[in-house]
Amino acid sequence: MRPARGPTDWDWANPRANGTPNPQSGGRQVHLPWGYAWAAPAHRLFDRSALIVGADQGTASHQSAVHASLCGVADVNFRAPAVQAVVAKYMAARMPDRPIVNASLMPNYPQRAIGLPSAANLTLLSSFESVIPTLTTRRDSAWLGLRQRRPVPDLDFDGAQLEGTVPGSFTDAALLGGLRGLRGRTSSGTDAVVSRLYDTYMAASGRLARDIVGVLERTTDFERLVGNPQYDPDEIGPYCVAGQSACGDDGSMGPYDFALRLLKSDLVTSVTMRASSINNTSFDTHVAGGPRVNANHMRLALEQVGRMAIEMSLTPGSGGGSLQDETLIYVFSDFGCTFPLVGSDHHPASCALLLGGNIAGNQMFGAYDETMNGSPMGTPVGLIEETGERSMRTLKAQDVAASVIVAFGVEEYFIPGGYGVVEGLYRG
Repeated sequence: MRPARGPTDWDWANPRANGTPNPQSGGRQVHLPWGYAWAAPAHRLFDRSALIVGADQGTASHQSAVHASLCGVADVNFRAPAVQAVVAKYMAARMPDRPIVNASLMPNYPQRAIGLPSAANLTLLSSFESVIPTLTTRRDSAWLGLRQRRPVPDLDFDGAQLEGTVPGSFTDAALLGGLRGLRGRTSSGTDAVVSRLYDTYMAASGRLARDIVGVLERTTDFERLVGNPQYDPDEIGPYCVAGQSACGDDGSMGPYDFALRLLKSDLVTSVTMRASSINNTSFDTHVAGGPRVNANHMRLALEQVGRMAIEMSLTPGSGGGSLQDETLIYVFSDFGCTFPLVGSDHHPASCALLLGGNIAGNQMFGAYDETMNGSPMGTPVGLIEETGERSMRTLKAQDVAASVIVAFGVEEYFIPGGYGVVEGLYRG
């Protein structure tokens, strides 16, 4: 099957060229720099990336398909914990010093950590400013006279002494002691609910004891691309579709700057954000020429993802490599679009892009069977099934979710309906 890619619009001799006639089109189109971030030989993002194509989401409904991408199962509600929550639970044990394990910048798409400990719960952050009232004690209106902390024994919900001490406040002592006093009052079900409240409050108290805002204030975002003539918006101007017909700045495509600050801060283990095109343009087109419109806007959205990945590749990580080496970027959508000659509509076959971490890059797994007129589905892919057996079959949303989870070395997880892991996706 032919690779899933579009035409090359940039000038290899001068990749920042924007608006000069493109001889490959006979001069009818112009050079555009968008997309070069993924092909640039100085960064070779393609060597760190793998594309999974043609996964059946099991639905063509927006919300259900978002759930399919987040947890592997299409439904109006979560039927399994989100991938981010599963990874956060695993990473919380490996990185206990990180106070925010699962941050989301997507208020309209909340994740669920059903069946998992409270450590995997979502922390919803809309912006840097939102951190101050929720994760700090800076405001006198709420915390005057209540900020003082002292080392206190770390007690479990049942009163058992855990290892070491924790910095506790007067309110901590009152609330946690009150919650422990509720144990055994009614039923085991009530105890389970109160226990989760106890653990959640303990985690929240630990965050408040950290200087989260101070760390974020000292952390930068796109510092290593500033002044680079190929990537600095001040050097090449705003993002534009089809020449100058529609333009917008990079900040209008999503909170990349805030996401980078969170990732660089070593305060979090998982960050989720919504990445749209310029001026928050989505890809839900139901018009003539919809696939062309989608392709133009997708090029801009993925260019910004690529720039974020380049910034991460130039940022030292905590283990000796780069931040990109230590991070898996998972780009997903709710579903794809039909491939008719005119117009576009919802279609359950979708793609996923994995970059960084231990991904064996420069590969495309799967494809679209374009012999299916107007409604292509995926082609078979090599998988290692849940049973350990190898198979060749078309992909499902469960397979993509499982492949992301396994990339982190997680072995204990459950996805309804079964799953396989894409074979050959990882290095080593």
